[in-house]
Amino acid sequence: MFHVKKGLTALIFIGLAAAGLYWADSQTEDGLWETLEYHLLPDPMANNTYDDGECTYHVFEKVKAQGDMIETSWRDADQWAENAEADGYTVNGEPKTGAILQTERGELGHVAYIESINEDGSINISEMNYTEPYEVTERTIAADNIDRYSYIHPKENPRPKDLEEQA
Repeated sequence: MFHVKKGLTALIFIGLAAAGLYWADSQTEDGLWETLEYHLLPDPMANNTYDDGECTYHVFEKVKAQGDMIETSWRDADQWAENAEADGYTVNGEPKTGAILQTERGELGHVAYIESINEDGSINISEMNYTEPYEVTERTIAADNIDRYSYIHPKENPRPKDLEEQA
């Protein structure tokens, strides 16, 4: 008799807990599990692992400031397009504001951040270490030269921007 009461009490408790979780899930805009995930998972853009003063460091910081994300393990710039594609990022020949211009040219390749696209099809970029380490410069790539590069399109950072502002 004692075991039956104990089992019944456990079933009632489990039922109430499930009902409570279902109710809590329905009260949040994105669902309880997604909300918990945002609070518990670390920000994938919290730590810039690229070498300070290099083009990769600058691009990471620009993407982070935009609220988007890229991976921290793409290595040197000449490997970014290949590694980005392997990680499920869109890599194509279509420049877009907020995307990353990438080339394998040079000893370690180069990446730059696309600031804007002009009406004539040219693109305005910002970059670091194009002329020397730590120096951020801006230039325009002519429309007839944009096909010389690959373009990596960052993903949206899964961390909500409002949580970052509250921290």
